[in-house]
Amino acid sequence: MALTLKKILLTLVFLTQTMGNTMAGDLSANDKFEIIDVMNNYAKGIDTKNYDLFRSIFDDNVEVNIIYDPSFRSGEPVSFDGIDSWVQYVEKAISEYRSTQHMLGNPLIKFKNGVAKARTDLQATHYYKDKNNEKTTLWGYYDTHMVNKDGSWKIIKHTLTSIGSN
Repeated sequence: MALTLKKILLTLVFLTQTMGNTMAGDLSANDKFEIIDVMNNYAKGIDTKNYDLFRSIFDDNVEVNIIYDPSFRSGEPVSFDGIDSWVQYVEKAISEYRSTQHMLGNPLIKFKNGVAKARTDLQATHYYKDKNNEKTTLWGYYDTHMVNKDGSWKIIKHTLTSIGSN
């Protein structure tokens, strides 16, 4: 009995997370999965250094803001207008590392006035190229705004907020 109740509760939680907004707006469960895929391709594009994939998820006029915590990259905020300057920055920054792993979780997706807003938690580990076995890990979250253009979700505004690093 207790196991069955637990299964029912877990199923309800899953359905609420994946379909909850379909009752409140015009966003289907499939749209939510596609939005999560965009964020997964964000991580995959960076981690595999596939900048064509990374570029493909953004609108050409994307607005990007990065709010670093004081212990990562001197804590200075960075902003970009447009895909070219943003991808160039990412390529240069990631070139310092042998490899990276961006772990994303807990996507919360809301939809209003044609814009999907996704908040996604982040843990990113960066392994330095020139320092054997040294790494930096950053914790934070993304606030990402997307619109559906011709059947594909594209990021129009993206903010990384770093809450800590070591």
